[in-house]
Amino acid sequence: MISERLIFNHYTFSDFEDYFQLVSNIDVMKMVTGRPDEESEARERFENMLSDNVKNLIIGRFKVTLKSNGSFVGHAKLEMTKKNEAEIGYLLMPEFWGKGYGSEIAHSMVNLGKQIEDIHTLVAIIDPENVASQKILMNQGFEWDYDGNYHGLPAAYYKFKI
Repeated sequence: MISERLIFNHYTFSDFEDYFQLVSNIDVMKMVTGRPDEESEARERFENMLSDNVKNLIIGRFKVTLKSNGSFVGHAKLEMTKKNEAEIGYLLMPEFWGKGYGSEIAHSMVNLGKQIEDIHTLVAIIDPENVASQKILMNQGFEWDYDGNYHGLPAAYYKFKI
């Protein structure tokens, strides 16, 4: 999949170093889990992502790179959470923050979701203090649904009806 400035490819085994560089970065992960991932947990999650991606060749988890030079930008996901519902998500390397890439990724995941007949609702879960992601989601048409917890951390749940 390609957007204006980005290329989205399902992860392959050789992408672990880029993925680990992202999830081991405290600045990236403080709004996700509150701490960087250890290599062993990142590797386990990555291997699960690879096997999930094999099951569905359209949606899943994607390595995001710049179209212009192939630089690793971050991570995107569109995955089924329950019948007729999928979750979008995105993580960016800090050097790409504030340049519209989060919006471009979110827009691409929403567009992908709209193309899949079985998806009627999209959800996104963010840290309630992540104002940048809040803006991105609202600009894509998501509406706040409720505040709750996600893996023991405060979370804001957003919803988008297709």
